[in-house]
Amino acid sequence: MPRIVRNLAVFASATAVALSGAALASTTAAGAETVTDSQVFIKAHPVVGSWQGTVQHQGGSGPISLNFSSSGSVCLRSGGGSGGHGEGTGTWKSTGTNTFKFTVREYLYDSAGTPTGSVDVNQSGSISGKTLSSSGVSTIYDVNGNFITTAQAKITAARI
Repeated sequence: MPRIVRNLAVFASATAVALSGAALASTTAAGAETVTDSQVFIKAHPVVGSWQGTVQHQGGSGPISLNFSSSGSVCLRSGGGSGGHGEGTGTWKSTGTNTFKFTVREYLYDSAGTPTGSVDVNQSGSISGKTLSSSGVSTIYDVNGNFITTAQAKITAARI
């Protein structure tokens, strides 16, 4: 094979590889999801992460754990031991650089694990350093979903 033909073959192969890579890059870029400013903000919001602390309400106070994900979901677990516990999931939303609000449907159980009712938790809060503070009104229902009462609740927690 003459040298010029060999060089043209190498050039053609290199060009084909380069063009297929460009086509792949173009397809990837064209198929990528658009990310909005609010999505970037929520992923960087200081509430994202895990927290442990205390919830204070009309019946007293007890331990609480919260986990806020960058996708906007929140998980909650409260109480424990002989007094039973609660656990639930919900959503949270940024209301500012260090502020947020969240709602959770918390299901309540006695110490044997038997359902005893539920609570709709609605809180607004803020982050200061490694401390989460929130407050709001909770709506309490019996095991059959019948309204019992509303109660003020306040949460103070530390990042874990």
